[in-house]
Amino acid sequence: MNRRQFLGTAAAATAATSTAAAAPASREVDFDSVRADFPRIRSEAYLDCASCHPLSVHSVAVLHRYVDWAANEVGEPWWPSWAGSRGDAKNLFAKLINAKPSEIAFVRSTIEAESNLLNGMDHLLAGGNVVTNDLHYTAALYNYKMRQRDGLDLRVVTNRDWRIDIEDMANAIDQETKLVSITLVSNVNGYLSDVKAISDLAHAHGAYLYVDLIQGVGAVPVDVKAMGIDFAACSTYKWLMGVKGFGFVYIRDDLQQTVAKPTQHSGGVRFNYAPWTTKPDAALDEISFEPISAPSCYEVSYPSYEGAICAQESLKYVHQLGVANIRRHVRALTDRLQAELPALGYPSITPKGNESPIVVFEAQDPTSTMNKVRAAGVHVAMRFGNKMRISPSVFSNDQDIDRLLGALRK
Repeated sequence: MNRRQFLGTAAAATAATSTAAAAPASREVDFDSVRADFPRIRSEAYLDCASCHPLSVHSVAVLHRYVDWAANEVGEPWWPSWAGSRGDAKNLFAKLINAKPSEIAFVRSTIEAESNLLNGMDHLLAGGNVVTNDLHYTAALYNYKMRQRDGLDLRVVTNRDWRIDIEDMANAIDQETKLVSITLVSNVNGYLSDVKAISDLAHAHGAYLYVDLIQGVGAVPVDVKAMGIDFAACSTYKWLMGVKGFGFVYIRDDLQQTVAKPTQHSGGVRFNYAPWTTKPDAALDEISFEPISAPSCYEVSYPSYEGAICAQESLKYVHQLGVANIRRHVRALTDRLQAELPALGYPSITPKGNESPIVVFEAQDPTSTMNKVRAAGVHVAMRFGNKMRISPSVFSNDQDIDRLLGALRK
């Protein structure tokens, strides 16, 4: 099979996977009622969830209960009743991305997770190359550029009109490629990567695929098995509706402790000599320990309980609404923005028909544009100089879009 035939086959497989993943949920959701769950909308039309998603009243309530416990009940026994929330959060996230709980570990941030994975793959990356693209998160690109300075063979594919051409990726990936690193959804313009096609390319050359999920999971369907993802990570404070400082890393079970070795060790030891014990065991070393099994071997000490209990609540909420329903609701709003904003002099840099919750438009006068929307009580983001990023969510509606468009018509 030549490369063009391979790409055609991969694209067809991706289309089939996307169609299945995007099948509408059977249950209808009253998104007007959902608005009542998010106090943030009382003050503004908030359209900046790609920066930070507001907390729901349900997550706020469980955080208040935790704070009350920490203020009034914390103490011995030190293992709190909240410990179960950690396992539940991990199970809920695994279910969301079609992984096994044994493939999920807690992390503090997406970038930390990717960096630790790279550290654990040093033995693999030596003598090979890493392929990424310029729509990856800039902090991740900085990480790779720093490693390039230390000798990593790095290949950065540049976008074509704010899209990543699959043939450009194919030209960059070769038999020496060890890792391909991409985002599911670009924070730059909301571009939704053709993950399955890129996975097929990587695997055909013996490479692994890492995907940064933070700007998509919870808002677009993710199936790590169907998409061919080997490693992935995300924080919870965007489309998972959680807090900062807490997230998840996915490591395919057969790659744990071999391809991606743990690099930050956290555990305990047993002292087998006086005065630690009055009866030393001759069969044991003076200082003995049991290696921690995966996936906990990738976790350093305790995760944030605040993060875990908030994730537990917010993931229940996402599952209750259904990702297919969430995407369908938001897609109606982003489609409207794509149709109406260019006519007002704001050309789009987000591909037509894009399935992510992020749309981005160029503003001729960024300062004036932001002054207009702020005066109208609308919250959007201006990034990379003149790129107006708009990212509605489950609580957004047509009245919010009317408010934005009205401000920009002035």
